[in-house]
Amino acid sequence: MKKIISIVLAAALMLCTLFALASCGGANYKVGVQSGTTGWSFMSGDADWGFTGFPTIDVASYDNGSLAVSALKAGNVDFVVIDADVAKALVAENAGTKVIDIALTTESYGIAVDKKQTELLASINGVLASKKAEIDAIFTKYANVDDSNAANWTGDVIPAGTYDSSKNQLVVATNAAFAPFEFTVGNGFAGIDMEIAKLVADELGMELVIKDMDFDAITTSLGVNGIDVGIAAMTINPARQEVVNFSDSYYTDAYQVIIVKEGDTTFDACKTTEDVLKTFDTLSK
Repeated sequence: MKKIISIVLAAALMLCTLFALASCGGANYKVGVQSGTTGWSFMSGDADWGFTGFPTIDVASYDNGSLAVSALKAGNVDFVVIDADVAKALVAENAGTKVIDIALTTESYGIAVDKKQTELLASINGVLASKKAEIDAIFTKYANVDDSNAANWTGDVIPAGTYDSSKNQLVVATNAAFAPFEFTVGNGFAGIDMEIAKLVADELGMELVIKDMDFDAITTSLGVNGIDVGIAAMTINPARQEVVNFSDSYYTDAYQVIIVKEGDTTFDACKTTEDVLKTFDTLSK
């Protein structure tokens, strides 16, 4: 009888232990990010950036920010980390979500240029330096554009163009799912980056051709099939600089933020970046 009781008690203890593990620390928090972006590097860990990642947070990658926020709303991820400008646009479009507007990183955007085309790089830098007023006007033009209203855009639309190796063309790779920087309008394109691309092409006397692709394919596409540059709200970082050259920065106010469901209070007490990082380190379920 004592032996039977001992076995029953041992089994009960094991079940309690398993239950405790399942309810406390049995699963990591999950963050949604756009694949290949700074947010992905920050959350996953990236030695080139000095990002160590967060061992108690699993990272789920999506092709664009809209898909990541859809996953948040569906309960497939606990929060999203993405560029601040895009985050604010996504929240405006997705009721029941909110931005934790505390900068996790600071970044600068540049134009990625095929490493073999050093003369083109110098020419692009010349345009960026001489056309600062025009570039500022482009940013102002799109100040009120975001994912919630980009589909209603009635301003300039830039045609995709057709690649022809016999012509003097500037062939640009982008990921047109990042309003207000780049988005599609019918078969054409609009956005800050697309207008900067057109400005550069016009100043260099070149015909603009735009190729839309996944974000994380852009840098490796340069120099292939005639593609000269990549313009896609792309942060200048050491890892990318091993593959491509970057122009001088045309935007220096980029940073990553968190999107959560409206009723989520996980980060409500956070006031600084350090507060958020400390919270990340304590997250577990």
